[in-house]
This record gives sequence, structure tokens and C-alpha cells, in this order.
Amino acid sequence: MNGFFKRKWMMHFCFWLVYSFYFFVVNALGNSRLSLKASLVTVFYCAFIFYTVYLILMYVFDKGHILGTVLLMGGFYLLSGFLVYYELYGRFGMEIINSRYVITKHAFSWAKYIQTFFVMHSNYTDMAVGYYYYKSKLRESNDKLEAVKARLDAESSMKSFQYTTLSAQVHPHMMANIFSYLKNKVDPYDRKLGMQLAEIYRLMKFYMEAHQVDGATHILLADEVTALEQYLSIQEKVEPNPFYINLSYSGNLMRFSTAPTLLQTLAGNLFKHADLWDKDHPAKIDILVGHAGYRITVQNKKRSGPQIMPSHDVGLRNIRTRMEYLFGADFSMVEHQDADHYRLTLCVQRYR
Repeated sequence: MNGFFKRKWMMHFCFWLVYSFYFFVVNALGNSRLSLKASLVTVFYCAFIFYTVYLILMYVFDKGHILGTVLLMGGFYLLSGFLVYYELYGRFGMEIINSRYVITKHAFSWAKYIQTFFVMHSNYTDMAVGYYYYKSKLRESNDKLEAVKARLDAESSMKSFQYTTLSAQVHPHMMANIFSYLKNKVDPYDRKLGMQLAEIYRLMKFYMEAHQVDGATHILLADEVTALEQYLSIQEKVEPNPFYINLSYSGNLMRFSTAPTLLQTLAGNLFKHADLWDKDHPAKIDILVGHAGYRITVQNKKRSGPQIMPSHDVGLRNIRTRMEYLFGADFSMVEHQDADHYRLTLCVQRYR
């Protein structure tokens, strides 16, 4: 970045240096007394006019401050008018210009003064306006190119994610077909086991649909609760010892949506870190739906002794990220814990 600005200002410096020699040669043809030093001083002041006008346009006019632009331009031209007067006609005028470049006598002339003022300011103001317009169009073109590039990158990433997701679902689809086949074979001999296989199949299908790249980002809270009940039902058959998780919900679950697999992630954390085998202190998942939103509360007794599976908070970070993506500032998540108990509260309030 520093190298870029150095090259940029070096190009400007070289331009004005070359322009100074061009200015000297052109004007010396009509005024043999014009010196190179006088030419350099004149071009320096012209460059000052150019950059002052350009900076006002870039930092004030570009932000839509029309009145500020007019006031700054007017103030600059007024100040510059005094400088030009004292430079050419004042008692402190420089000898290299007086009687050698613009005028041959020191007598003041409004016509010559106005001519000099407009010649010095109008041309370089026009140059500044043209340069500002060129830079604005260049920035606009660069912004459009960046937007197109970002869109192409996003589409490329989307295709990559979609390919990865579809590839990852080859195995779940195969397993789902296997479960369906096993259910049909087992049903005539063990109806209960066949129902369990059907629940596993439905839950696996729910996970596959939830992780489709182009799938729904929201699902009804009622559907998520149903999937959680299926998950807990399957876990009852899988876990070697009985566990105790009380799931309760109240209100109209059809009114609001949530992120897919949200409740299963919370339940999975319970199986990893909570003491689920104390009948007197069961873990709880409470869902309360109100008029403006809903609240999900998970509370449990901590597992004593060393943790079998260390906590990395990946699941909770995933929940927070997805819910903030869906609901923004309407979502909040708060944790409370002590040495023996843990409590997590997720809240979605759509109207504050």
C-alpha cells in the first residue's frame, strides 16, 4: 500500500515537473524575459489551485455537502485572489515575476488583474474537475468489478459447498435405504424394532434435508420439537442405562420458526456433559411460546468427576452463529452455571 502511494505521488511530481518545462517553453516564445525560476513558481501555484479544488471535491462534494463545497470554494478563491494581487501588484511582489512575466509596469490595472486571476484559476479548476470526474468513474468501475468478482467468488463457493454437501450425503442416503429395507424385513417378526428403524429413517431424512445447501434455513418450531422427540426415542433404545430428560413445551409451536437441528444439538450436549442418570434431578428442556416470540431453557446437573468428552463449545458457537444469522438482534443466548448446575436460555423476541 505504501509503495502504491509512493508511485502515485511520484507520477504526479514527474507530471508537474515536465509540465513546468512545457509551460516555460511555450510562454518563453512570447516573452523572452521569462525565466525558468518564474515558470516553476507559477506552475507550483497552479498545482496548488488544482489540488485544493480536487481535494474539496473529493472530501466534501463527494459526500453530498453542496453548501460546504460552495463555501470552501468561495473562500479559497477569495484568499487566492488576495495572494495573486500581492504577488503581482503588492509592495511585496516578487521581482522575478513583476516587470518580467505578466506586466511591464507596476501600475495597477483591474483588467490585467482579472485576466491574470481567471487565467490562473479557470484552467486549473477545469483540470481538477475533470480529474475528479475521471477518478470517480474509475472508482465506480473498480467497485463494479469488485462486486462482480465477489459475486463470482460467492457462486463458485456455493457450487463447491453444494458439491461437498451432496457428496457427503451419498452415505446417509445409502444408510436410509438400508434402514428402509431392514424395516420391511423386520416388521413381520418384530413390530417394535421395525418402528424403531422407521424412526431412525425419519430422523436421518430430517438431518439430510436440514443440511441441504439450497434447503430451508427456517423450520417450524413444531417440526423441530417432533424431530427432538424422535431423537430422544431412539436414544432410549441406544443408551445402555435409562436417562432422564424432561421435555416440556407450551404455546402455539406453529407460530414461530427456528434453525434446523437446534434442539438436537442442545440434547446432544446433555448426553456429553450432563448427569442424566439421577432420577431425582432430571435434565430439562423447556420451550415457552408467547405472543412476540419464544424462549428455550435447558438446565441440568453437571456430571461429577472427570469429563469423558471435553467441551470445546463448538455446538453452542454453531447455535449462536446460525440463530444470529436468522434473527439478528432479536435473538439472545445467556449461560448461567455454578459448580453443580448449568442453565442455558435462548430467546427470540420479534417485537421489542
